[in-house]
Amino acid sequence: MYVLHISGDTVKILEGGIARRRLMINSLYSVAMPSDYLDAPDEKGYEKLEAVVTNGLRDLGEDFKNKKIRVVLDNINIPFKEMVVPTLDRKKTIALIKNEIFSDEKLAAGNTVDYIELEKKVDGQKQTRIMVTYVDNVILADIQKLCKNLMFKLVSIDVGQNCTAKLLHYTAAYLPESYVFAELRDTVVTVSLVIGGAFKYSISKSVVLLDAMRFKSERTYFVNDITNILRSAIEIFRKEYPDFECKNIIVAGAQEKFELMRKPVQEKLGVTVDAVTVPDNVDSIAPEDYSEFFCTIGGLIREG
Repeated sequence: MYVLHISGDTVKILEGGIARRRLMINSLYSVAMPSDYLDAPDEKGYEKLEAVVTNGLRDLGEDFKNKKIRVVLDNINIPFKEMVVPTLDRKKTIALIKNEIFSDEKLAAGNTVDYIELEKKVDGQKQTRIMVTYVDNVILADIQKLCKNLMFKLVSIDVGQNCTAKLLHYTAAYLPESYVFAELRDTVVTVSLVIGGAFKYSISKSVVLLDAMRFKSERTYFVNDITNILRSAIEIFRKEYPDFECKNIIVAGAQEKFELMRKPVQEKLGVTVDAVTVPDNVDSIAPEDYSEFFCTIGGLIREG
């Protein structure tokens, strides 16, 4: 199984699978994303995306034709938000979500809405807690075209936050019971809340590109930015879940970024900050790759 992970920063390609309740990682590839395709999909952006993916697969040197692939779309403008809705069948629930989210019928018709159920009978009532996402239909059509052109068998299209949530659930036995999880990307940090081993909430914010910082003052700005984002996210989480007390922040991302922010965040927020480690149910991957490809790896996991 292949996973193609497209974000505003990078294109990542992973080949692996699940065997005997273990994730097996066989090959990894990452390259900078050449355009803001997911923000403004158009033909030129699509052509650049297809070229990057094609070159990446060639660099891997594998025979990928007619192989299965899962695609992950990961962008700060692709939402993954909680809603509590009456317990209805799927078709009626989708219609209800569209009515709540979109301001007009044209906008609703131009996007595909999906959701996953997190909790039924909320507060003992006939309500369901769900996580909702929606993606521009142009992007979905382009992904289908991309897989057809490359002769892949498209299995699913997922969003980054859900892939992270799936891997956090899959590796729950190796993580604290309740914690805040921070994924450090090139220009985005995604902060998620886990309580009692269950994914609850996710927030994504833009951050300054670390590679562009040549001076100590610029790196200090990066650290302050990350700290403020985490502080703000924790405050939001506490409003939603008043009993939550943040004691642990688990971080996935480049080692340089983690070392830069670990001590300041511990001191300013009064929490323990640890890097995510490779659990026993994930094989054949180095710790630094596991951290940087965390979301991508989650794309291997089927729902449920």
